[in-house]
Parts: sequence; structure tokens; C-alpha cells
Amino acid sequence: MSCALIKIALAVGFGLLSQSSVTASVASPSASIPSDQPALAQVEPNQDNLQMQCPGSFLVNDINYTVFFTREAGFSRIVLQRRSTGQQIAETFLSYDRKNTKGQAIWRGAVNDAASVTLVHLSTRAAQVGDQISVGYDGQWGRGTCARSATPL
Repeated sequence: MSCALIKIALAVGFGLLSQSSVTASVASPSASIPSDQPALAQVEPNQDNLQMQCPGSFLVNDINYTVFFTREAGFSRIVLQRRSTGQQIAETFLSYDRKNTKGQAIWRGAVNDAASVTLVHLSTRAAQVGDQISVGYDGQWGRGTCARSATPL
């Protein structure tokens, strides 16, 4: 609601204006909106084209991972690789599950319908460069940090 309408509503409520004078000024096409009020753009949140890669590793075993994030799909994909050889072990897609009790988003998937993959975005705000994620795979947990993707995803 604009400031002008709020002022009019308050003036009518306190009896400073009659309802007929308000109706005439609102219905009149020549009625102007005060120019001292800046126009506010209505923009949907999170509609930029942010693309990130979030690399990390599981310290107990020989696995590195890269999680891929786009603003459109979120944390949608993870690639698991052998740290020692660089060979890709698996790639799986993640789906948004819910928020945990701390308000952090949880994403889930499975590798070959066997080992589950769980990603926790360790922030309560929309994903940004520098955010940390925690990834669980086959009973092991690792942490990664997100950086802007150099190549389109």
C-alpha cells in the first residue's frame, strides 16, 4: 500500500477528511501521487543467475566431491571422485527435502539406489558464494565451501 493511501486512510479514520472527498480524489484520473516518494521495484528474490561449485572431501576415505548449484535448481547434483586417481566414482542428482530445526536446507539423493547422499546448506539464508555445505555419503561426512562457477553449468 502506498504512503499516500495510508495517509488518506488515517485522515478519514480521524475524521479529517470526508469519505466523499476521498472517493472523488481517488476516482479522478488527474489525481497525482506525491513525487517525493521513490517508486519501489517489485523483484522476485533469488532470480539472479548465480552458479556455484562446492568442492569438498571425506577425510576418512579416498573421495573428493563437487556439488553443483544453480539458482534455478539449487544444490541439484554431486560428482564423487577418487582423490588418488581423479576417476569419477559416481554422479547423482539431489532433491530438496526440508529444513532442519536450525532452519538449514537439506537435500537428498542416492548413489545407485544404495548409498544415500545428504547435503546440508550450513546457512539459513539463500545460497551465496562462500557458503559452507556439509555432505554425508556412505556414513562419512565432509565439508565444502561454495565458489562461483567459472564455467556454465
